[in-house]
Amino acid sequence: MRHPSASLFSGMTLPRLLGVVLTYLLGMGSVPAEGTTVKHRDVVDLIALSEVILVGTVISVTDGFDHDLPFTEVTLTVAETLRGVAGSSYTFRQFGLLAPRPTADGRSRLSVSPDGWPRFKTGEEVFLFLYKKGSATGLRTTVGLLQGKFTRVDGGFVNEIANQGLFHKVWVSPALLTPTEQKMLKVKIGALDPSTFVSFVRRAIENRWIENGKLDHVR
Repeated sequence: MRHPSASLFSGMTLPRLLGVVLTYLLGMGSVPAEGTTVKHRDVVDLIALSEVILVGTVISVTDGFDHDLPFTEVTLTVAETLRGVAGSSYTFRQFGLLAPRPTADGRSRLSVSPDGWPRFKTGEEVFLFLYKKGSATGLRTTVGLLQGKFTRVDGGFVNEIANQGLFHKVWVSPALLTPTEQKMLKVKIGALDPSTFVSFVRRAIENRWIENGKLDHVR
């Protein structure tokens, strides 16, 4: 018998597939209501919308089906938890397979993670901003999809859009910033010093900068 998920997304274009998946996840409560387009997310959004924020190294990436729902499972060793879970390791699942799978009748299950979804590789050092789990599926992914996964490359943290717009129209009370943070907030594109970036996010969370109006969008 053909697996029920074999034709789940067959025949769809990638934009349509992304829309369907986002709509499905919206219904499961795993991402905020943004419609079926991926909104730009800056550092204020990343912090405000995350349930889990952590730094770690990817040690395992697998995929499979759970009640016909395709998933990719990522496990990390945790270097630091800034918000949410505690422990030396952390595992989460996001929507979609790593690659299409053949079926007994020679067709492929096309239920892979759509374009725009973050991809993970064993050995990556990452800084992740994760939405809360879907209430029905248990799936979660990064805030703003590929915008909420920062990978250490050549000594710096960078997301899949090269951190473009991360600090655009972001306001921080000047008295709170260190000299290195002041310099970081002027970066328009390109990798960030990991210790400076992580320290900035850590202090913003610990001191409730967003809640107290010390970190906000420019009005």
